[in-house]
Amino acid sequence: MSFSSGCKHAIQTRSFLDCQTGEKYHPNMRSPSILRGSRDITVIRAFLILTFVLVGCDHGFEPPDKPSTGMIRATVTYTGTWPSLSEVVDLRFVAMRFVPQDTADFLQLNRMAISDRLNYGVDSETIVLTDVETGAFLYSGIAQQFTNDLLSWRPLGLYAENDGVFFVISDDTVRLAVEVDFSVPPPFPPPPF
Repeated sequence: MSFSSGCKHAIQTRSFLDCQTGEKYHPNMRSPSILRGSRDITVIRAFLILTFVLVGCDHGFEPPDKPSTGMIRATVTYTGTWPSLSEVVDLRFVAMRFVPQDTADFLQLNRMAISDRLNYGVDSETIVLTDVETGAFLYSGIAQQFTNDLLSWRPLGLYAENDGVFFVISDDTVRLAVEVDFSVPPPFPPPPF
């Protein structure tokens, strides 16, 4: 085929000849040599992404390690006259990893260890909390919910040793003593340090 007939054929069929490879291609497509380079780039990109993912993962799809835990054993002694049963909607031991500034702070449930409901009208009781994540607790004691309002809680007695600070250590039990004197409840919010 002569040059002029080749051009005429290329115009009619809308295809062209790659001078380097001798392959025909359509102008709306990339040249075959560029396509091969594009495939190489795609393979290289996929390889790099896979490498970063594998290097970035420490153990593949394993769940994270379970946090270490310990136990809290609190002995509570009650003195004075109990409030009427209608004023004690709920009663619990609460250990907080922070010092609350108002009752809205009680919504930070993930930063607290909370007992089951405590007994009403007793002289003393022992509370055991198991599987408590290790770490420091800064404000702990007996809390009373005095109405049905979600935020109507107040402290009745606080853990006072070591300025109220204690640590839960892995596979160990921390023992606390909390005294509740109904005639002298602790101030809330607590005074600043």
